Amino acid sequence: MRARIFFWLAILLAALLLYLTLRGVDWSAFLRALRGANYLYIGLLFLWSSASYLIRATRWRVLLNSQKQIRTILVFWANMAGYLGNTVLPARAGELVRAGYISRREGIPIVFVLATGLTERLIDLAALVIIGVTSLFFTEAFPDSVHAALEKFGVIAVLGVICIFLLPLFHGLIQRMLTGLPWLSQGWKGRVLQIIEQFVEGLKTIGRIERGVPFLLFTALIWLMDGIGTIVLAEALHESLSLAQSFLLIAALGISSALPSTPGYLGVYQFVAVTVLVPFGFAREAALAFITLLQASNLLLVFVWGGMSLWREAGKIIASDQQLS
Repeated sequence: MRARIFFWLAILLAALLLYLTLRGVDWSAFLRALRGANYLYIGLLFLWSSASYLIRATRWRVLLNSQKQIRTILVFWANMAGYLGNTVLPARAGELVRAGYISRREGIPIVFVLATGLTERLIDLAALVIIGVTSLFFTEAFPDSVHAALEKFGVIAVLGVICIFLLPLFHGLIQRMLTGLPWLSQGWKGRVLQIIEQFVEGLKTIGRIERGVPFLLFTALIWLMDGIGTIVLAEALHESLSLAQSFLLIAALGISSALPSTPGYLGVYQFVAVTVLVPFGFAREAALAFITLLQASNLLLVFVWGGMSLWREAGKIIASDQQLS
């Protein structure tokens, strides 16, 4: 029932946002913008974004290696399978896909893998908010009310990052509270405590200097690469974006992805792109062409690498079953 509600909520939201975004659009101007794009830049962007995804895998590996040394290429394949899952499945189920991929291949507890993945996502969300707030100081296209709202979000994001680092300190308190529950059997207490132990161990990885520092440096590099890639895509449409404007768009798109959405964030991304890019001097049609190319290139990248990942994994499972039989 929850899945159905989530699905229909995403459909209704996408339909509403598409209606608000597309009304009054000059479709001939939109098609001219797409036809006039420099698609050589799109090809270069595919390679650039692939490198960014490889760095994302390297970053996640920093956390996973606290449990077991894992090859970067394996984490890359798991990541791409997860991104493909997030694209086609509801409720960001791709997080379970990539966690299951690593857990099955390396024998690491799936709760630990999920905890490191959650840590990665929360740090990314906080980074996006901080990037968006900082970028506002270098742009003058939005009213003071937007600046004030995002500044508050920035403070919340910083506090959220601090909580991630401090949460493991309350591990003992959580254990004592759980142990004191009279209505929970000893067997269930043992299972839940084991899950909490693995989850907290996953969160602890970011709190260690030898892992937290490179993780944050990789995070900065990833978003810098994404910012540059966004500028390149604008150039492909013969438009221009500053790095601050690019970061603000990325932050808005990233934060909006937390909303219930259809596959590929159809509707949500169109609304955000028009809302952010038009004040920067883009025509509405150019903004729609921009987000169309961005979504198409992202979908192509995720389906190519994610599909290849699932194909490789299916081949290994079939080979393993044949050996057992």
